[in-house]
Amino acid sequence: MNTKIKRASLLLGIAALGIVTSASLLTNSYHLFSQNQAATVQTDRRIYVYLEGAWDNAGHMYIYYWGGAEGTTWLSCPEMTNVVSDYWQGLFYYDIPMDVTDFLVKDSTGDVSKLSNQSANILVADLFVGTDYKVATVKAWANDGVARVVGTADNAPMSSLQAVAVLNNIDSCDSSYAGGYNSWPQLDDLFISPSTLEGSTVVPDNFGDDTTIADKTAYLEAKYLADQAAM
Repeated sequence: MNTKIKRASLLLGIAALGIVTSASLLTNSYHLFSQNQAATVQTDRRIYVYLEGAWDNAGHMYIYYWGGAEGTTWLSCPEMTNVVSDYWQGLFYYDIPMDVTDFLVKDSTGDVSKLSNQSANILVADLFVGTDYKVATVKAWANDGVARVVGTADNAPMSSLQAVAVLNNIDSCDSSYAGGYNSWPQLDDLFISPSTLEGSTVVPDNFGDDTTIADKTAYLEAKYLADQAAM
């Protein structure tokens, strides 16, 4: 082959390699950016509520929220998840949009039969005080004509089996602040640190293979810390 042709072929090869390498780097950068976006741009957060005195509807709780770009309608309220049925009269959760400011809970998706079957208004800000997380508490019945008094609890100590029920509803592979590994600070503050748990208790994970309390909490914490370090 002629020297000029060889040189031209070599230059074309280098140029082609450069294009492929640049495309590869661009693709990798895009994936990294997308992963960081997923970890930092949040749409929802999880609120926990427990009922101290039952209302007669077989363990159901519905949420009415407002004060953000979108809210619920009074006559068609979504049902909350009854995550631990034997914690007081039930520990419930719901993932609300980040900009919601107020909510209340009630025993029906629509109108209640009496005022005592709904709670007083609850400020979302009262449950997220910096890094201090709270659980909303709905007090026992006092009078049919009065909405249930509400309060907040700093944490909710629980048994290993109750903690398993909470952890079942956390997706270890999701970056969400509501139900993914970025919810670790809230989970730890509310449920894990205040409790004396048997780490070997099996967690029949709703999102993957069975694990244990010790392994799942360690994984969530590690993923959360790695995510924070990458920001």
